[in-house]
Amino acid sequence: MTSRILAVALTFAVALAAHLSLARWLVRAVPALARYRRWAFAAAVTISTIPALARCLLLAWPSDAVATLAAAGLIEATIVVGCALPLGAMTLVLNLCAGVGRRRARAEPASPARRQVLDRLGGVLALGASSAAIGWGMVRGRHAFEMEEVPVRIPGLPRALDGYTIAQISDIHVGVFVGDRELAEGLSLVRVARPDLVVATGDLVDFDARYASRLAGALGRLETRDGVYAVLGNHDYYADAGAVAAAMNRAGVRLLLNEGVAIRPDSSGGFALLGVDDLWASRHHGAGPRLERAVAMVSPDAPRILLAHQPAYFDVVAGRVALQLSGHTHGGQINPGFHPGELFVRYFAGRYERQGSTLWVNRGFGVAGPPTRIGTPPEVTKIVLVAA
Repeated sequence: MTSRILAVALTFAVALAAHLSLARWLVRAVPALARYRRWAFAAAVTISTIPALARCLLLAWPSDAVATLAAAGLIEATIVVGCALPLGAMTLVLNLCAGVGRRRARAEPASPARRQVLDRLGGVLALGASSAAIGWGMVRGRHAFEMEEVPVRIPGLPRALDGYTIAQISDIHVGVFVGDRELAEGLSLVRVARPDLVVATGDLVDFDARYASRLAGALGRLETRDGVYAVLGNHDYYADAGAVAAAMNRAGVRLLLNEGVAIRPDSSGGFALLGVDDLWASRHHGAGPRLERAVAMVSPDAPRILLAHQPAYFDVVAGRVALQLSGHTHGGQINPGFHPGELFVRYFAGRYERQGSTLWVNRGFGVAGPPTRIGTPPEVTKIVLVAA
């Protein structure tokens, strides 16, 4: 519950700061609005509450209508945030230039009219660019699936399994904005990969467990030699972990909840596929990750491949597994020419090596929050195991 409160509070704080910044710009750039200053700021505060309130409603009463309201509020807030950042930078530059001008003895006073023109032009450009980028991410970016082929050396892997392929998908977030179209687009790449095994590394649903059966059916229809396996993510707990698990099991998707299974044990021992509970599961009455329990279910000599939703768990298991497959980060989902998430997340996207173990962080399949992707296309990963 604490994590949810913090998430809602952060959503509101960011939205409020951005909307107040935009209201301040409007009043400054259009002097005729000065008399309505209080109304402008009141409107900014009111609109800022929509994403946070909708998120609270979505957690309490998940439904298509509430999810649509939450997404609309987040889209609007994202556009405003994308506009507020360059506006803030522009204002800072203009203020610095004005300060330099005032310090020059012979400089003429800066023209208020010229400042207003610059303010207006900068705001229109920032708002237009932000809206265009978010719109592109909604219409095209979130549908531009890419396949990443990743060879990974696995010490102890039998030679008979050299070249064994695993298709990883993660953070599907099936729901209002990830439906049959998105599933068909992404899973078509899984079929192209012709994997021996398919794994889904958490956040199978967004906020509503009713959609789990749709995903489970699609996964259950995939043709593989060794089946489809999955683990739970934090969003599955937000929805209803029990209902999500039941839907997967009914469709023949094997959910690994702190469990381990032997894959191809007849091929000189094969390898151990382990799956752990989400790192935050204990906050929602779940067990939490228990690697020891999963390891106890397989041969101690078999090379280990671990499914764990959150890449941060790599700090715990590095040196104890050959490979960890994770997701959770979405590769930032919205990256305006750089990756802000890398400032806060140690394992952001792609490949990491530590203590002889490899971590692969999938960029994700679907979307969370605003239904848009910018600078980080949705991913299907083709893991190719190499005997070492």
